[in-house]
Order: sequence, then C-alpha cells, then structure tokens
Amino acid sequence: MTRTGNRFDVESSSSDSRFSRSSAWVSFCTSRISYVDTMNRRGFLALGLGLPMILPTLSADDVRGAPAGYDERTPAEEEFVSNALMIAVLGDWGAGGPVQRRVAQGIVDFVRAPSAPSRPRSLTAVISTGDNIYPNGVQSVDDPQWVSKYERIYSDDVFNVPWWAVLGNHDYRGDVDAQIAYGTKNSRWHMPDRTWDTQFPAGDGANMAVFGIDTQQLLQRSKGWTEQLANLESRLTAASSVTWKVVVGHHPMRSYGHYRDQSWMLRDVKPILERHGVHLYLCGHDHDLQVIKHPEDSLVCIVSGAGGSYRATAWGAHTRYARTRGGFVTMMADSTRLLAYVHDANGVVRHIERIVG
Repeated sequence: MTRTGNRFDVESSSSDSRFSRSSAWVSFCTSRISYVDTMNRRGFLALGLGLPMILPTLSADDVRGAPAGYDERTPAEEEFVSNALMIAVLGDWGAGGPVQRRVAQGIVDFVRAPSAPSRPRSLTAVISTGDNIYPNGVQSVDDPQWVSKYERIYSDDVFNVPWWAVLGNHDYRGDVDAQIAYGTKNSRWHMPDRTWDTQFPAGDGANMAVFGIDTQQLLQRSKGWTEQLANLESRLTAASSVTWKVVVGHHPMRSYGHYRDQSWMLRDVKPILERHGVHLYLCGHDHDLQVIKHPEDSLVCIVSGAGGSYRATAWGAHTRYARTRGGFVTMMADSTRLLAYVHDANGVVRHIERIVG
C-alpha cells in the first residue's frame, strides 16, 4: 500500500509480496522496461512520420502456456441486423502513447470495415473498465490530459457515442470527483457517480443493463463499501426482466495475468452477480485480453485492459482465449444472442465468445 496525497493507492492484494522478489526478477523487469521503452519510441517515430505502427507478432513469452497456433485463427464474424447492439469495451487506455493510438485506430477500422458481414455500422457506446488517465488520474475537469489522452486520440466520429466509465486504482491517485464532473463539460463522458447503471436497446424488444461498480472502494473496504454492495443487489433486483445483464469493474474476478484471481472479488461480488443471473463481468487492471469461463462460475469473466499498454499474460486451465500487445473487445447482442469479439490492436477479430445463443 502506498500513500499519494490524501489517498491510499492499493494495487492488489498481493502487492506486498513483490518487494521480496529476487534480484534476478528485478533484472528481468529492467530489461522488459527497456524493451517496451524502445518499442514506444519506434511507435512514436512511425506515428510522427505518418507511417502505420506495426506491433511485433506474439511470442510464447507473451501468452505463456498458450496452445500452438492459437493466434493464427481469424474467426468469421456473425451476421447481426443493423439495430443490434454493438459496444466497444476498452480498459487501461489513458497513457497517451502509440499503443493507445493504434488501438483507437483499430476500433475505427473494425467499425468501418467495408467487407464486414451484416452488422451495425456504428457503436452504441463505449465502456471503459477504468484507469482512464495514467499515471495519476486528473486534477480537475480542465486538466490538459483530458485533451491529450482522451479528446484528441478518440476524435473520430466513430467515438461520438456515450462513454460509460468506471474508476481504476490509477484514477484514485487524482481527483475522482473531477472524473465524475467531466461529463458536465464533455457530453459523451458518462460517470454520474462512482457506481451507476444504464440500459441499451438490443433490437426486437431486447435490452441490456450495464452496472458500473467501484472496485477500488471494495478492495480498500473504505467508507461506504458495504452500502455499495447492498445497492448493487437492489439495482440488479430491479432489473430482473432485462434480457442481458453485464457488470463492469476495474479489478478482475478471474485472471491468469499479472494480478491473478482476486479473492475478495470472488468472496464479496461474485455471489451477488450469480444470484441475479448476470451473464458477463467486464474488467481491466491486467494489461491484456482474457476470456475465462471457470466451471465454478455461472458467468463469463472478460479482461479488457490492453487499450493503452500491455504486459505478458498466461493461458490457464479455464482460459477460453488470451492475448496481449494491445487490443479491445466488442459486445454484440440482439434478442437471442450475446457475443464478445476479442480484437487485436489493429481491430482484427481474433476470437468470438458465444456467451448466450
């Protein structure tokens, strides 16, 4: 646990153990930082020259334990009617670097792909899984980072849709209330409070309810955390007739990445979601993309935290798909199907998870 200003910033329940790792691990981390810094400089140079940024191909070190050839698959998209729901899910994005820019362009390229099958040609919304501005959040609604790390990068008309965002641990290092208030200055930014819920039409009378939660408060067990859980239970009860239920938080419930499973999420949050038939839990925090369906869970857990940077991850016993080096997820839904597409940084569909239908 570290203290920043008047706030405590807790990265993970296992953070203290990292201080006891061997010097060999420190040496490894140093080499990785040097490598990422080199790649970032190359990316900035390419962008400055107007050249396409080409991210390196995946290696075994990126997704440890992955089956051979898993990343060579390019599944065919399914057809959806034009009024179906299509939401981009993006996490840990506000770094302002080349990976963030490449992923942003990848979303544009996917939405506008001329050869795509029948599906919506515009996003319904964007969902942010937190860590919206790196490294220390924002200080006010007029913080220049809003322009450099959000408005300029997501300036294409494709992004002119509601952005529903939750808070991450890095956002807590700044002024959380400024992120909530930013919606009064930028109409596409939606964070009415630290927790929220909203609904989207999915065609043919179907709808999706999305519930945003503040997992940093739950992790720290700070004032109001039990009330937050009780409120989530009440809101889910009120949405009992909704076709699809999705909950969004920053910290993972399940992960084979850097932070692994979070026991407090499994203890405090998962039972509530399962009692109310939630179909999908979306999160970030781990800077990768993972789809996990654990046999003990009635819902699917998806990590989408590769919107601005990336780190190595792993393929675990209950992994449905995993990748790194930047990317995003899109949710596609109609009255009978709820699907999640996993995209690489260029917008190419690498995996389709059929959650329902």
